[in-house]
Amino acid sequence: MQKETITRIKLTASEGHILTNGENYGRVVYLASGDEGEKWYEITEEEYEEKMKEEEAIDQ
Repeated sequence: MQKETITRIKLTASEGHILTNGENYGRVVYLASGDEGEKWYEITEEEYEEKMKEEEAIDQ
């Protein structure tokens, strides 16, 4: 039997903010193996809402 310890990194947005890497959005993000999180940053909820409206307009 082999036993491994795996560490997961969890990023949580500050209140009133959303995390993004420019493609994906979330309040909580669990990083993939090898991802240090430098690609992720916070935007305000207002910026997020505006982005979603823009993307919805493009889809229609």
